[in-house]
Amino acid sequence: MEAEIRKFGKILIGLGVFGFVAATAWWLLFFEPLLGVSVKDASACFYQTTVECEVGNLVGQIGDVPPYSPASLWISSVVFIVGILTYGLTARRK
Repeated sequence: MEAEIRKFGKILIGLGVFGFVAATAWWLLFFEPLLGVSVKDASACFYQTTVECEVGNLVGQIGDVPPYSPASLWISSVVFIVGILTYGLTARRK
């Protein structure tokens, strides 16, 4: 039973990492066409929604990429942390 729980923890960790990478790519694909090389100006939009981010989301709705939402980053982070806890707190079989 513990082996299955640890395996589930590993899956959650992998999903969390994948979600983080996907959120980063989504953020970059959405804001890079709007800001060009100064995409770092939108770094706050990566983890929170500010007034400037909302304006960017409104302007960016014209493009092919859906407006970025930091919820994807936070959900991925929670999945990763739950995976770490599930994996780490499950006793290893000896």
